[in-house]
Amino acid sequence: MNPRHYRDMIVRAVGEADGKTLGLIVEHVVDAERAKEILRANGYGVAGLSASATAALVPQVKPTERKPLP
Repeated sequence: MNPRHYRDMIVRAVGEADGKTLGLIVEHVVDAERAKEILRANGYGVAGLSASATAALVPQVKPTERKPLP
């Protein structure tokens, strides 16, 4: 989603006192911050870097083939 969509959603949720939507937004922000903490603890990113920019620093790994269980 683009930033305007998020802004409009937040404005509506606050203006209409929509606790459910506000709760979902808060959960999303908390999850993004936790993801940054985990990545930084593993040596990726610096303070002030967004969650997506921090995640982009993690090297890509080729998927491995899974052998079927017997």
